[in-house]
Amino acid sequence: MLVRLSGKNINCIFIPRIYTPGLRIILPYIFFTVLFAVQSFAAPIVKLSTQHSYQRIGKLCDWYLDKDAKLTLNDVMQPSFQANFSAHEHEMRSYGITNAAVWVHATYVSKERTYLVVEFANIDSISLYYFENGQMKAIASGSHTPLKNKRFNIPGFSFELPSSNGQPKDFWIRVRSGNAVIIPLALATPEGLMESFKWLFVIELMYIGVVLALFFYNLFLFIHLRTLNYLYYLCYLLCFVGFVLIYVRGFHVFLGQTLSYFINMNGISFGAVTYMFAIMFCLSFLNGKKHTPRLRIFLLAFMGVLCLPIICNLAGYRPGAIKILEVCSFLLPISFIYMAIIALRQHYKPAGYFLGAWFVLLMSLMVFAAANTMWLPFLPFGHWTFHILPLASAVEMSLLSLALGSEYAEMKKQMIAAIKKEVTERTKELNESNHVKDKMLGIISHDLRAPLNNLSGLLDLVELKALSAGEIQDFSLTVRQNIKHITGTMNNMLNWSLSQMNRIETRPQKIILYPFILQIIETYWYATDQKNIHLKADIPEGIVVLADLNQLNLIIRNLLDNAIKFTPKGGMILVGCRPSAKTVELYVQDNGMGMGQEEVNKLLSETSFYSTDGTEEEKGTGLGLQLCKEFIMRNGGVLQIRTAPGAGAEFSFSIPRV
Repeated sequence: MLVRLSGKNINCIFIPRIYTPGLRIILPYIFFTVLFAVQSFAAPIVKLSTQHSYQRIGKLCDWYLDKDAKLTLNDVMQPSFQANFSAHEHEMRSYGITNAAVWVHATYVSKERTYLVVEFANIDSISLYYFENGQMKAIASGSHTPLKNKRFNIPGFSFELPSSNGQPKDFWIRVRSGNAVIIPLALATPEGLMESFKWLFVIELMYIGVVLALFFYNLFLFIHLRTLNYLYYLCYLLCFVGFVLIYVRGFHVFLGQTLSYFINMNGISFGAVTYMFAIMFCLSFLNGKKHTPRLRIFLLAFMGVLCLPIICNLAGYRPGAIKILEVCSFLLPISFIYMAIIALRQHYKPAGYFLGAWFVLLMSLMVFAAANTMWLPFLPFGHWTFHILPLASAVEMSLLSLALGSEYAEMKKQMIAAIKKEVTERTKELNESNHVKDKMLGIISHDLRAPLNNLSGLLDLVELKALSAGEIQDFSLTVRQNIKHITGTMNNMLNWSLSQMNRIETRPQKIILYPFILQIIETYWYATDQKNIHLKADIPEGIVVLADLNQLNLIIRNLLDNAIKFTPKGGMILVGCRPSAKTVELYVQDNGMGMGQEEVNKLLSETSFYSTDGTEEEKGTGLGLQLCKEFIMRNGGVLQIRTAPGAGAEFSFSIPRV
C-alpha cells in the first residue's frame, strides 16, 4: 500500500495480495517506477545545477484555470484531478484580466536551497504550497501582503524552497489578481538568483541613464527657449518612465509599504495622466490647430475619456480601468501617427521623427498587449516582453527628443532667414529713406529756391524802378503763380513730414459732399481761367460721407492741381461721385495728356516722388500725390487711376457713406 499525504487527508492505493515470493518483492518497485514515470510525463522535472542555476520554468509546469476560484489545494492534488492540468508552450503564462484563480504544479530537483521567483510585481495574492519533512507548508505573498513577508525586496516575488536532496520534489502555486494575470516563473540557486538580480538592475539602470540624459538635455533647452513643446515633453517623459518603471516593472517595492500598495492599486491612473500629457505635446508640437483641426477637437475631447480610468480606479474597479486604458493605448498612437503624416505632407520635417517615435511605441504596445492576453499564441512570449516597453520607450523618447531638436534647428533656420530678411528690408528702407532725403533736398533747392530767387529778383527790379507799370502788371501774374507754388509745396512738405512722424491724427466726421466740393472749386476760378479750362462738379445733393475734413480737402485740392497742370487750354475738368449703398466713389476727371501704364505704376509706387512738367511747363514735386495716397488710405480708401495716352485721366477713391 502506497500512502500519500495530502493536507490532513491520507489517500491509500491498494495493491492486490500476491503469494509468489519473487513477485511480491519486485512488484512494488515496478509500481513505483511506473508511477514516477507517469508523474514525470505529466510535469517535467526542473533540474538545477551549476550550469543551470537560473531557469524559467513556464514550459516545465502544469497549469489549470480555476474559473470559479473555489478549488482548494486538496482538490487539485487529487490524482483524479491531475488530468485537468495542461502544459504551456511558452516560458511565460498570461491570462489577461480575469477573476479566476490560476493553479500551477511543478517538480524540481536540487541539492541546495532553491528559490522560486515570480518576475511580475503587480499580482495581488500568491500562495505557495510544498511538503517538507512530511508536513504541508504554505507561504502567502503578493502586492496585498506586507513587504516584510518577501524573501527579497525586489520587483516581483520570491520564495525559498527546501533542498530536494537530489530527489524530485513537488510544489503548487495559486495566483489571483485584479490586475492582468501574468505569471513568469523561474527557479534558481543562490548564485543564479544573484546573477539574475545583477542583470535586472543593469538593464534598468541603463534605461534610467538614457532617460536622465534626455530629461536634463531637454530641461536645459526648455529653460533657454521657454516653449510649451519642451514643457509637455518633459512632463510626458517623467510620467511615462514613472509608469513603466514604477508600476509595470514593479520598482514601487522600494518606496515603502503604503506607497507601494497605492501604486499597485492606482497605477493605471498614472498611465491615463501620461496620455493626457502626450496629447498636449502632440497638439503643441504638430500644431494641430493648423494641420488637423478636426482631429485636434477629437483629441481634446478624448482627454475627457482618459478621466474614466482614473474614476474607475477611485471606485475600486481596476479591471475596467485597465481595459479602457488598453483601448486608449491603441487609439491614441494611431491618431498621433495620422496627425504626423498630415504634418509631413504639409512639409513640416520634424514630424518625421515624431512619426517614427509613435510607430515604435505602437508596435511595442501591440506586442506587450499580445503577451498579456496571448491572442497571438504563435509568438514566443517570454521574459523579454517585460523589457520591450522600457526599450521601446527609450527609443521613442530619443526620437521625440530628435524631433524637438529638428524643430529647434528649423526654428533657428527660420530665425536666421527672418533676420536676413529684416536686414534686407532695413537696407531697402535706408536706401529709400536716402532717396526721399535726396528728393526733399531737391524740392527745397529747386522747387522752393528758384521761385524765391525769381521773386527776390523781381522785387530788386521794382526797387530800382527798372520796370514800367505795364511790365510790373505782367510780372505780378508770375509772382502770384510763384507764391501759390511755394505755398502749396510748403503745405505738402509740412503735412507729409507730420504724417511720416505719425503726428497727424485722422478724425472722421460727417461731411455734406455737395457744398464741400463747390467751396473748393470756387478757389480755382483764377487758375482755370488762366488756361481757359472749364471746371464743373457733378455731385448729387444730400450725400453725406464720413471722412477727416482737412485731409479730404487736401486730397481734392492736390488732384485738382494735377488735373489743371496736365489739361491743355480749352480743356475740361469734372469733379464727381458715384454713390453706392455703403461707400461713395469720388473722382477728378480731365481730358488732358493722359499717361501710359509705366507712368501710372511710378505714380502709385509707395516710395516714388514722380512728377513731369505740365502743358504750360508747370513744375511739380510728386509730393502732393504721395500725400493723397497716404490720406486716402487713412480714410479707408485706395487711390485708383484710369488713363491712356492722349485720352485724359481719372483719379478716384472711395470713402464710407453715412
